[in-house]
Amino acid sequence: MSKKIDKIFSFVLFLVIVGWLIFHQKNVQETLVSEIQESDILALTPVPASTAGAALEFAVADTTAYTFIATVSGQNALELVQSQVQLELKKYDFGVMIEGVNGLMADNKHYWALYLNDVYAQLGIADIQLQENDKLELKYEEITL
Repeated sequence: MSKKIDKIFSFVLFLVIVGWLIFHQKNVQETLVSEIQESDILALTPVPASTAGAALEFAVADTTAYTFIATVSGQNALELVQSQVQLELKKYDFGVMIEGVNGLMADNKHYWALYLNDVYAQLGIADIQLQENDKLELKYEEITL
């Protein structure tokens, strides 16, 4: 009889513990959800992604501008950018041209401009050797003549 009571007691104790865990988990979820307001969600800023060779910063909604910060000297700009975003490139006799970034393609009204330390780049992306903390930007700009 004692073994049967021990089994029943163990089973009831198990049910109490499981019930408490389920109830506690639900209260934690409700507390967390109630503390997050819609305005808080909209105010969140993206966390920059980074690798050993680069830091990439961009706004989630903005796919027309990307900023890269070199974290090591001597890295090729093209390698840095390709480590962070998907590029569509076209090779010409004069160098490599960026035709698309993450699926957004240049067209007859727009192109991908390249800036190095806030100055329009004088070299193509494949020809730029970066120094530590150099800032490289890709901007989808309108062609103006």
